[in-house]
Amino acid sequence: MLRIENLTKVFPDGTVALKNVSFDVQDGEFLAIIGLSGSGKSTLLRCINRLIDPTEGRILWDDQDITAASGKELRAIRRQIGMIFQQFNLVKRSTV
Repeated sequence: MLRIENLTKVFPDGTVALKNVSFDVQDGEFLAIIGLSGSGKSTLLRCINRLIDPTEGRILWDDQDITAASGKELRAIRRQIGMIFQQFNLVKRSTV
């Protein structure tokens, strides 16, 4: 299971990309992340696979804290996570 707890990412220039994001993805479930340009989709994915470090919060994969992992442990965790990146502009611009 993937668990995201209060994930926040603030870039050095002060831009808040993610603010207190929390959700669970159970084993066997699929998750689609859809949103407008600049809404934080890529930042969320980069935090989950630790290409960038979150400012606050925790990312748990099968009860392992990904945010605390480094080196060999992080590489082993990454091997268990699959992500499919789609082409941009699959969804037309829309308003809420």
